[in-house]
Amino acid sequence: MSVGLIITIVVAVLILFWWISTYNTFKRLQITIQEAWSGIDVQLKRKANIIPNLVDTIKMQMKFEEDVLTKLTAARSGLVSSNKEEAMAADNQVNHIMANIRATAEAYPELGTNASFRQMMLDIRDCEDKVTYARNRYNMTVSAYNQAIIVFPSSIVAGFAHCMPEKMFEIAAEAREEADNLRISKL
Repeated sequence: MSVGLIITIVVAVLILFWWISTYNTFKRLQITIQEAWSGIDVQLKRKANIIPNLVDTIKMQMKFEEDVLTKLTAARSGLVSSNKEEAMAADNQVNHIMANIRATAEAYPELGTNASFRQMMLDIRDCEDKVTYARNRYNMTVSAYNQAIIVFPSSIVAGFAHCMPEKMFEIAAEAREEADNLRISKL
């Protein structure tokens, strides 16, 4: 066997191993993204399970705006959606509605002192905190994956494997604007 043929075979084997390793990296990242999303999904479903009891408690304690409760109930269905974008949008909507409920509850002392209401609000806050943590983990994984599929030379393997960029779980525009405009005098 000639030296040129041996070098060609060695280079071909090295390229094959690199190709397989890169392909497996994409598959591992995709699985990690799914696992990270499931952490968000669990908390969104937990939050969705709390909402009916919260609505019932609010209805018993005060004549709350029926429109707000209807929107909250409608948004709840999006939390359990298998569609990531729909679940993300529903979470943003529920968070916005919950802020209104918290603000309105301050005007109703009997609601604010209701143990069930307080516990459910704590449970929802806990869900929101866990979603925030899971969202960070998800976004870090998505970022690593998206970078890997566009960086040369791994982008070649990504193209053959039909890897598509994943969408980040971002804060809603309204919430971003509200946070940007938040002032200590408004607290």
